Amino acid sequence: MQQNGSSSGRGNGTRQYARLPREQRPTPVRPPAGKPPQKKRRRIVIKPRFYVFIAVSLLLIIGLVSGFRALVQALINREAVISYGMIEDVTTVDALIVRSEECVRAESYGTIDYLVPEMSYIAADTPIVQVYATGYSGEKMQELKTLMANITQRQKEQVLGTIVNVTIEDYDQSIGRQVDLIRAAMSENPGQLDALSTQLRTLMAARQDYIEKTTEAKEDGQLAQYYASKTQLLSHIDAWKTQYKASAPGLISYAFDGLEPYLNMDTLDALDVSAVKEMLKESNPAVPDDLRSQQNLYRLVQPNEWYVAFTTKASTWKIGIGETCAIYFQSYEDITYTAKVRSLTGTGDDLVVILEMSEDVSPLINARKLTAVIGGRVEGMMVPLSALKTESSQQGVYLADGGAFVPVRVVGQDSKHALIMPLDDGALRSGTKIRK
Repeated sequence: MQQNGSSSGRGNGTRQYARLPREQRPTPVRPPAGKPPQKKRRRIVIKPRFYVFIAVSLLLIIGLVSGFRALVQALINREAVISYGMIEDVTTVDALIVRSEECVRAESYGTIDYLVPEMSYIAADTPIVQVYATGYSGEKMQELKTLMANITQRQKEQVLGTIVNVTIEDYDQSIGRQVDLIRAAMSENPGQLDALSTQLRTLMAARQDYIEKTTEAKEDGQLAQYYASKTQLLSHIDAWKTQYKASAPGLISYAFDGLEPYLNMDTLDALDVSAVKEMLKESNPAVPDDLRSQQNLYRLVQPNEWYVAFTTKASTWKIGIGETCAIYFQSYEDITYTAKVRSLTGTGDDLVVILEMSEDVSPLINARKLTAVIGGRVEGMMVPLSALKTESSQQGVYLADGGAFVPVRVVGQDSKHALIMPLDDGALRSGTKIRK
């Protein structure tokens, strides 16, 4: 019996299967025998920014290492040792010159005779000027000069030829020697000129007086008349003339700048910040009422006593009262003076400094306002600036051993170090360890 569906059995009854096609696969290609398979190499290209990146990275690494090392060093080394050092510390200021001087004045006058040259060193009682009152006529003086010439001529021609006297020869010889001394002093020792000239005038006056009193001279009628006229003229002139003599030794100057009433020994210690600044700006000072009717004659200056006044900032001024410093003035750079601090006054950070000078003022006899350069090399105990601390507005340093605060005064500094002086003597010394 035949059934639907697939039949089974052997022979005709054998079950048959349909052959399916195989999956198509690529046949692998085998390399030749004895050679391993080779891979294709990839070419790598390094761009310039790679090198830049490497360099920046190295710098960052080095910086981090150095900074860490410095930090460790700073944490470990917090001490410094005081040493002895030297620093250039210079202050430049506009300054006033104040001289110790006597200003001599007279009421209104007509003419004046200057008896000694400008810048002369004179002794006490030396005649300096002769002043003739207003209304005095110079005709009388000219008349006297003419009369003296006539007397001299008459003496030579009519009288001295008959006088044989050793005294006259002695006077002449002495006068000749004195003239030789004056000539030598003009080139070798000008400081003696005034004294030598005074001696010469004394000799000539003595010689003249001797001649006038000689018997032979008195018997000459013409000379007697001349002498009488001379006496009358001198009496007339003396009534109009006033002679001024030096009250003390000193240096003579006839120049005035108008600041003499305001800058002198009486006003020196009263100078404040505003007064110094005002005097530095003043070009035409007002004449005080009590001096308006007087005219200036001369200044008698003490050459080794004068002062320099200026303003500065208290926070930057490092030289104490009684201490010395070097100073020179612009336009006079070839002269360096040694000055001593006389006084320090002021309020807040404004300071008036007055320096006392004891060297010759003659190069600055007529100077008043100058730019001064003060300081130079300052020596002392040197510390790093980082070691300077402030406690209750007082600068000082802390000792490494125990941490005590030692007040100091800074006497000089530069960009890295300061020169200090302890307020208490002996509180610090070279070799002392302090904190930074």
